[in-house]
Amino acid sequence: MTTLIGHYEGTSQVKGAKIDLLRSQYESFKIQENKSIDDMITKFTKITNALASLGNEINNDQKVRKVIRALPPSWKIKATALKELNDKDEMELISLIGNLKIHEMEKKAREETVPQKKKFIAFKSTSNISDDEEDEENDEELSLLVRNVKRMYHKKRLNHRRR
Repeated sequence: MTTLIGHYEGTSQVKGAKIDLLRSQYESFKIQENKSIDDMITKFTKITNALASLGNEINNDQKVRKVIRALPPSWKIKATALKELNDKDEMELISLIGNLKIHEMEKKAREETVPQKKKFIAFKSTSNISDDEEDEENDEELSLLVRNVKRMYHKKRLNHRRR
């Protein structure tokens, strides 16, 4: 029996290394923007089940909190709502998964109904003005800008003194 366990789980040193690796995967677990909730849960379940099989079980509340923390930035509002809900009444992981799947479906439906933004192409303009004439135009524009800024500064200073 011990030979079979040693063959399946490995020595205590190998078991410890496996636990360390799985714990590292658990701690760094994040849900990527382009991945579905099903993909994410499959990966998460593999990690937590492997830890449990090695005697390093993670309780339900820890799993729920980890999944909520692992949600991508676009789910920030949903994550906040789920944190508050979990703080009031500890939810089961299966309920959380169902909640996330529903949100994912609604999010996809909204994205499909919202018209896509139109892309505009801007063209660089070219002119037949010589470099000297262009420099003069730029100098005039710059001096006009400087005068306007000075005028605004003086008006603001004057208004400030009157108070």
